[in-house]
Parts: sequence; C-alpha cells; structure tokens
Amino acid sequence: MLEELFIDNFVIIKRDHIFFEDGFNVLTGETGSGKSLIFEAINLALGKRANKDTIGKFSDKTLIEAVFEVEEDLKDKLYDMGFSFDDDNKLIITRTIGKKSSSVRINGRMVSLGLLRELSDLLIDIYRQGDSNSFMNSSNYVDLIDEYTRDKESQELLDELYGLNKEREGFLERFSHINLSDEEVRREKDLLNYQINEIEDVDIFNIDEEAINMEYQKLNSVTSIINITNKIKEMIDSSDFTTPSVTAYINEAISDLDEFTSMDNKIEDIYQRLITLSDEVNDLYNDLDSYEMNLEQDPERLYELEMINQAIFSLKRKYGSSLDEIRTYYEEIKSRRSELEDIEDLRSNIDKEISKIDKKMEKTASGLSNIRKKKAKVLEDEINDAIRELNIKNGNFKISFDIKDSINNKGLDNIDFLIATNKGEILKSLSKTASGGEISRIMLAFKEVFSDSDKVGTLIFDEIDTGISGRTAQLVGERILKLSKKRQIIAISHLPQIASLASNHILISKEDLDSFTISKTERVEGANRVNEIARLIGGVDITPTTIESSKEMLKMAEDLRNAR
Repeated sequence: MLEELFIDNFVIIKRDHIFFEDGFNVLTGETGSGKSLIFEAINLALGKRANKDTIGKFSDKTLIEAVFEVEEDLKDKLYDMGFSFDDDNKLIITRTIGKKSSSVRINGRMVSLGLLRELSDLLIDIYRQGDSNSFMNSSNYVDLIDEYTRDKESQELLDELYGLNKEREGFLERFSHINLSDEEVRREKDLLNYQINEIEDVDIFNIDEEAINMEYQKLNSVTSIINITNKIKEMIDSSDFTTPSVTAYINEAISDLDEFTSMDNKIEDIYQRLITLSDEVNDLYNDLDSYEMNLEQDPERLYELEMINQAIFSLKRKYGSSLDEIRTYYEEIKSRRSELEDIEDLRSNIDKEISKIDKKMEKTASGLSNIRKKKAKVLEDEINDAIRELNIKNGNFKISFDIKDSINNKGLDNIDFLIATNKGEILKSLSKTASGGEISRIMLAFKEVFSDSDKVGTLIFDEIDTGISGRTAQLVGERILKLSKKRQIIAISHLPQIASLASNHILISKEDLDSFTISKTERVEGANRVNEIARLIGGVDITPTTIESSKEMLKMAEDLRNAR
C-alpha cells in the first residue's frame, strides 16, 4: 500500500506531501491543476526514465519519495533481493533527479533503475487509457488463466511440464553436439586424437610441477651456488694468512680472554660462548664443504627439465591455465571422442528419449488444457457479469483456444481474449476493440475478477471515468468501491458519482505566487468536500442546488461504504 508521496521541486510543484489511505483514494481538480503531475511523480518513483525538464525552478534537483507498507510475503521477497527494513514493513523509494547526476535509493540502498522497475511491478499496477497492460497483451493470457483460481492439480501439471521441457532441452543440446556429417565427425576425431596424444606425451597425471621447478632452478644455479659457498668458506677460514677471517677473529678473542676467566664469572661465560661459536663456525664450514662436493652439474637432466617446462607451458597456452584445468580438459575430450565413436547409437538413443518426453508432454499438456478450458468457462461468465453490471449491456466476452505448433513448458494452448461490446458485433481480440470508456470499464471488470489472484497491493486508475456519465458513472464508482475492499485504489476522477465514494479525497489546485504559479494538494473534508463535489456536479458556479445535491450524494456514498 502506498502511504505517502513526498514531492520537491517537480515542474510546478514546489513542495508537497500527500498521504494516502487504505481503501478508495480519489484525486480531483480543475483541468490543468496538476493532477497528471501526481501520477507522473508516482511513475518516476517506480522507475520511469526522467526528463531534465521535470526539474522545477525552485532548486537544481527534483526529489520524489514514496513510502509503502508491504505485506509479509512481499517483505520476504524483498529480503531475498537484499533489502533490509529499519521501520517495520516500510519500504521507502527515494528518487533524486539532478541536472548533472541522478540516483535511486530503496531503504537507503543505492539501486539501478532496472531493479526499481522490477520491484515496482510488485507494488503498484497502473491503468491509464492507451497504456498496454497484462489484460491487453495476448502473450499473458495463458498465465492469467493459470493464476485464476489457481489449484493444486494444474500447478502439478505445470511443474511436470516445466521439468519435462527442461529435460527435453537438455537432450536437444546434446543432440546439437552430435548432429554432424561423417566428414565433420572424422575431422573432429582427428583433432581430438591429436590433442589427447599431445597431452599424454607430457604425462601430466604423474608430474609434480613444483618439484620440477625446484630441481630445474637448482641445476640451473649450480655454478652460482658453488661460487657463493666458496666465498662464505673463505670468509670463515681464509687460505690467505694475510686476510682476516671469522675463525681467526674468534680464536684471537678466545686467546685474549683465557687469562681472565678465573677472575670473573661473566668473562668465563663469554669465553665458553666463544668456544661454542668457534665449534659452530667449524661445523658450518664442514657442511658447506660437504654440500659443495656433492653438487654436480647435469646438463642432460637440465635439458630434460627445460623440455618438460616448455611442454607444460605449451599445454597451458592451449588447454588451461593450470595442470588441473588441463587434466579436466583431457577427460572432457576423451569423453567427447568416445561419444563420437558411438555417435550413431547415441543419436538413436537421444531420439528415443525425446520421443518419450514428447509423448509425456503431450499427455500432460492435454490434461492442463482441459483444466484451463473449464476455468475459462467460469471466467467468461464472471467477466460477462462484471461488464454488464458496468452498463455494457450487450457485451460478450469469450476465451478462444488454439493449439500451438509445438508444446513448451506452458503447454499447447494459444489463448486469446475476445470481446464484442455491441449487439451484432463480431468477436474481436480485446486489444483491437472497444472505445476508451468501454475499455476502462472492461479493465475494471478484469481487475475485480482477478483481484484474488493478483497480489499487487495498489491499483491506480488514471481518469477511468473518461467517456461515461450518469448511471454508468455510478456503477463504475460502486465497482471501484467494491474492489477497494481488497486493494488500495487511487484514482483521478472528474465525476461526482465516483469521487463521492472515496474515503480519502485529495483536491489538486493551482496557486499564484509573486512571479509564478504552483500546484498543490490538500485533503478535503466536511464543507470543503461538499463544495468540491458541488463543483464537479455543476461546474465553476456553485449554487444552493448543487450544494444540496452534493450533500445528498455524499450521504448516499457513506451509506454505500458502510453497507459493504
């Protein structure tokens, strides 16, 4: 349910804060007062692309904020989409439109226009004459029939069709990979054999790439390692007696401290540590010498390792960035080769499986079609009752069924909604017939009939009363009132018969300021509402007669609201 709409600096709306209620909300006002701007602001809050011309003269940006109260099931969906709620079930959409940059936030989180539009379909359904909607688009009719009085049996058949169709698509995908000529099979097998042999030559399943790299680096660095070990040995114990060494320095220190060890325990401790250090340095020298003696160059092994590394590099360039990826690819192409070797049997088996699935789908789709046809008969009666109660006395609504060329996950039915609004007329597709006023009433009939299956919380009718008057207007108003018991309704109206039935009446008017005109809204109650209904009855000149008519109409409307 839309609870609030805040508009700041939008065309001629300087700043406005509109509060909507559950039930039936109506907006009225003189021609040009700005009624269409309110719905345009709602459309922008729901993700319509913005035009920079919509930015008013009072600031350098436009701000539109819509506050919704959402039901628990919708709240759960929004949680799944990543939205959080700080204030109970409140969903706040904030749209900022600037001359240089714009933004959309939902509960404080920045989102794209695409996501906002996806979300808006769950919040509000807007009907404006000339707009396309689900009831005017034949591609939606199968889904509408399935949603209408949804039952367990049809849902199980739909689920079964979905699973069978997915399985069928999987077989078709497999078949597309083997739908080859003999020459194509031969060429592909040649390529696969070449790749398999190339990978097997490297023996990738018995290679430790890390160990090979370490061995290669060591063999490639033998000369450098020997030079370094010799240098370290020379530093420890130089063969040149004129060059100081670590051993010489340590031995000299030991000799110098020897005569003082008995005088001081700390000197004794340092002395012993120097002796230990001397032993450690000698051991280090011996280890270096032994390591150097065991080092040997092996050009043949080095060359072998180079060839292995080059082969691995070549495989990575062709078949994967790591040995694990290459191993996976190797298994895949071996499987593909086996598949090609048994291609005729595989084709035959897939054909048989698809044939089995087609038979199952045909049976399931036929059962689903029978259920849909039974539903369609009931739906036809409901729609016909609804449109005739809306004063389309000779209206005739029918649902036609044709068989599609092929069955898919929605079955075998091509469905069209047909209507004739006058006696003797031929039934035509709903989208190609009926005048503006008639289409408005037909759409209202659909909204009412589908209200139980349609989970959108708010319905908006933009000038649904165009082209009607008198008793028809009263009937339309009463149907809207009835529908408002299940859904929040927001409507623009020019007719007192409709406007008087709303529980929340918002008046839109213009006000002249110093050098510009602004549009503003106010909730009208009491005498102000009486005057507004009187204006709708009689025009600009409000007379005692129109006042009395207004009061009588509002009293009748109150009685109708209380009676329902």
